[in-house]
Amino acid sequence: MAVETKSALDAVAYFEHKLAFEMGPVELKMGLDKGEKYQIVDLRSSELFGKGHIPGSCNVLFENLDGKLNQLDKDVTAVVYCYDELCHLSAKAALLLAKKGYKVRELSGGWDGWVARNFAVEGQATKSSCSSSCG
Repeated sequence: MAVETKSALDAVAYFEHKLAFEMGPVELKMGLDKGEKYQIVDLRSSELFGKGHIPGSCNVLFENLDGKLNQLDKDVTAVVYCYDELCHLSAKAALLLAKKGYKVRELSGGWDGWVARNFAVEGQATKSSCSSSCG
């Protein structure tokens, strides 16, 4: 019985933490529609970013993220995303940001999760940069 109770408590703790630091595409879209402020960071290649990205996002390769931290506001939640649910770049970026004291959430499903729901995207004509979108 004690093992089952500990297991249940561990599950509660795990899912509470998961929900506190992840968000799905629907949750992000609803927040954006309500005017909630996020710094959305796209970790995919600049070529794919140019073809389409979540509106208002900026493109930073993971290997350059540490050097771009001065363009992020520690008081505004950063939402990081990469290619898909199997890509771990966003988890690595979220960990880096959290270690540096930033508010951060990972977008579950990444880019593929966003476009699978037919949510609006920006493309080359509206390409944004971190200095204007993430700072």
